[in-house]
Amino acid sequence: MRISNVGLMVKDLEGARKFFEDYFGATVHAEYSEDNGYKSYIMKFDENPKIELMTKPEAVEVSKTKNDTGFIHICIKVDSQEKFEEILEKVRSAGYEILYEPATVGGKEFRAITFEDNIIEVCY
Repeated sequence: MRISNVGLMVKDLEGARKFFEDYFGATVHAEYSEDNGYKSYIMKFDENPKIELMTKPEAVEVSKTKNDTGFIHICIKVDSQEKFEEILEKVRSAGYEILYEPATVGGKEFRAITFEDNIIEVCY
């Protein structure tokens, strides 16, 4: 067995799609919509699992913290230290809050708060 996808409800679906495209090279694998205003993009990376970005008119943005219960972050693994450092600099330059930086010796991950208070971890 394996995880097929992880769902993430957002207010700004197009912004979330653009975030995963711009920072991680994800592409839209499939789109889905319903008459009631629900819409989703299933975003594909180089490997599984995928992320399903979803929105609906009644979606409510709430502030999240790293101490909330439930899923707390999504970790995206990149192929090289160079790609890792490129993404870290891009996230930093965009002004996203970095929760922790890579360790100075052998640091292989960082965690940042991104759009709509979601926490994304990047590792290599």
